[in-house]
Amino acid sequence: MFQQLMKQVTELTIDTEERLKGVIDLIFEKAISEPNFSVAYANMCRCLIGLKVPTTDKPGVTVNFRKLLLNRCQKEFEKDKDDDVIFEKKQKELDAAATEEKDRLKAELEEAKDKARRRSLGNIKFIGELFKLKMLTEAIMHDCIVKLLKNHDEESLECLCRLLSTIGKDLDFEKAKPRMDQYFAQMDKIIKEKKTSSRIRFMLQDVLDLRRNTWVPRRGEQGPKTIDQIHKDAELEEHREVLKVQQSQPQDEGWNTVPISTKSRPIDTSRLSKITKVSDTLYCGFSATYRRPILMKREAALTPPPAQNKPALSEEMLGKKSTAIIEEYLHINDMKEALQCVVEMNSTPLLFVFVRSGLESTLERSPIARERMGLLLHQLYKAGTLPKEQYYRGLQEILEVAEDMAIDVPHIWLYLAELITPMLHEGGIPMGQLFKEISKPLVPQGTAGVLLVQILTLLCKGMSHKKAGAMWREAGLSWKDFLPEDEDVNKFVTEKNVEFTLGGGEDDETEKSSKKELSSEELTKQLDRLIQDKADNQRIYDWVEANLDETQMSSNMFVRAVMTSICQSAIICESPYKLDAKVITRSAKLLHKYLKDEQKELQALYALQALMVEMEQPANLLRMFFDTLYDEDVIKEEAFYKWESSKDPAEMQGKGVALKSVTAFFTWLREAEDEESDNNS
Repeated sequence: MFQQLMKQVTELTIDTEERLKGVIDLIFEKAISEPNFSVAYANMCRCLIGLKVPTTDKPGVTVNFRKLLLNRCQKEFEKDKDDDVIFEKKQKELDAAATEEKDRLKAELEEAKDKARRRSLGNIKFIGELFKLKMLTEAIMHDCIVKLLKNHDEESLECLCRLLSTIGKDLDFEKAKPRMDQYFAQMDKIIKEKKTSSRIRFMLQDVLDLRRNTWVPRRGEQGPKTIDQIHKDAELEEHREVLKVQQSQPQDEGWNTVPISTKSRPIDTSRLSKITKVSDTLYCGFSATYRRPILMKREAALTPPPAQNKPALSEEMLGKKSTAIIEEYLHINDMKEALQCVVEMNSTPLLFVFVRSGLESTLERSPIARERMGLLLHQLYKAGTLPKEQYYRGLQEILEVAEDMAIDVPHIWLYLAELITPMLHEGGIPMGQLFKEISKPLVPQGTAGVLLVQILTLLCKGMSHKKAGAMWREAGLSWKDFLPEDEDVNKFVTEKNVEFTLGGGEDDETEKSSKKELSSEELTKQLDRLIQDKADNQRIYDWVEANLDETQMSSNMFVRAVMTSICQSAIICESPYKLDAKVITRSAKLLHKYLKDEQKELQALYALQALMVEMEQPANLLRMFFDTLYDEDVIKEEAFYKWESSKDPAEMQGKGVALKSVTAFFTWLREAEDEESDNNS
């Protein structure tokens, strides 16, 4: 039904601002007057969000559906003030009216107030549903909550309860928790003051209880059902009735049961002794061959009808499933599990919904959440699960409204860059293709250059300016294709510090100025983050080259930080601890690059020793590390022997226990050398 309605709407000729406003007004009026269908009307707005028409007063400029929708939301939300003026006027008329007119005017006033109240509640519910579909921002929602709390009248408080019941779960996350705590403290205060009616106090208390119950309602919302749901419910009810009839029928192959007498009668116990064994072929007087069909008949009656082929997920269902997968992934950071879940959805033609959901749900979260979402999309593309066209389509839906969202989210271009930049990693979309595609909706608005600068700036935090500049030039990109015609390219490039895209000697100067000395803690933190994100060796090389100078790269601190991060990531936290040798194997080339000589290998072993001390010397773990590092040729025999005989006072903590735990390793190493010497002689 919804699809049919949407088809009719999209077939309409909506080519002027007046017509677009008319469509929005119609949807708004229906949503407000029929709040039970607000979810459907919000979804309708979601489908129309990309609609653009030329403005009436400026023919060369376009206005989109979302901007007009925002204006309509604000206008409707602020309409309460106008209603108050009307009510005040009607009240004065009532007070001044003659006795015979008072009843009529009083009824009119009550009816007007009731109508305004229903309209306010419908509007609030619709606004909440629009927010849940990410069409309105968190900032707008917080403004609504603050205004409703400030008003303090019963109508506003009722609207507040409706709004928080609708969107509270989506607003109540770690970043916004202090603000939410303030709102609920104020609501609790209103309840305790008892200045409002008991009905409002109970509504406020219900919302407090809802939050306390982690936003899980005591009973699900009983909204309107679709035709498909009604048919399914009818089939299920019919199936239940069939089961009842079948189960109530006699189970004796048509024989009438003989009623058992309730009167007691004496039992001759002497006859029981003659029964030594109950025959396997008998059961209550019937043979097993006759009994079996009865059981089969009963089983058949209880077996539900065979399941039909699973239909493809609708766009709405895919959106809900996508949100669940993304939330779980951001919470536990299990890339492998998230990739598998997306594959199992088996909805390749609709994966733009997953992309859109991922971008919307992380756009206003932390930088780490945005980076992880970007990495997930990169891995999906790299694995062949996410087609390029689906990625572009999901991204384009956000980019088309980004300029309008910038009003509420001032740093939107940086946030989008954090989500897009991971796609430029190895195995992702080439820079030329990606930049040209994402710029299509932005060039007419004059914002393409802003986004590309943010992406390039982030890219240079993970690789050298020289390499990023080479990628730009090899892709054949030119700033004049992304900037407004009247923009001075050279001035733009200089002001935005992206001269490295033009080539020349500026690369090295920019490189040096961007590098700063990192402390041991900062270095370890950055390396840990890269390794936890399953960054490949090339990405780690690029980050090191972009952020560390030659002095830092050759320092003992750097070698120890790299060794510690890799070894930590290889430990399987079970009881007892185990080693994932594959991690060391994958990182062997990385370690070879930085453990250039015996001295650096010795520093790596000191770092491993310190890690064992920190972990309170787990049994046999150091031996497993030594075996794997030797097998992968990361550490040579000479470095192992040098570590064994070292008496460096700064490295003596835990040395005795460490030596004892690898005694067998050194015994084996010496025996292997002796055997090799004998063979050579």
